[in-house]
Amino acid sequence: MKLYAEPACYTKNRTAGAAKRQSMSLMTFEEMKRRYGDGEDSLELTIEKWLRIKQFSDKAFLINHFQDILRAAVVPILLCTEYVHQCSLCPIYDVCKQGRSDEWITLMRIIQAYAIAGDLLPKEPFVGHIELFQEKLNACREHAVEKAH
Repeated sequence: MKLYAEPACYTKNRTAGAAKRQSMSLMTFEEMKRRYGDGEDSLELTIEKWLRIKQFSDKAFLINHFQDILRAAVVPILLCTEYVHQCSLCPIYDVCKQGRSDEWITLMRIIQAYAIAGDLLPKEPFVGHIELFQEKLNACREHAVEKAH
């Protein structure tokens, strides 16, 4: 388990790497496992997963795009492995609560609805919910950093 206080050089390199990957496709579990195995932080991988979902959703307009987003949204995160027996200590517990938080349930219902009829629905509410979830994840990261200091 990693603490979230990182040296500036790590943050700079991670940010540059994330910027490079931003134009990439949705994150798969295989990619997440590989990068985690290479030493990347599970919280940062989770945040990047949702950043890429948001970026993909900005360009989504076909039903299969929304179905791809649903598949990406349910890709397991490695925070769940790290905190398997101590879920309440997980840095994103407040927005997840083992898949039972209002935020998570609402987001998943919206993503599921768009996976069924997204090409017929206005995209703004969909993107807005993903942005809100991203903001909450970023707040969880900030809280974890504050707690580590």
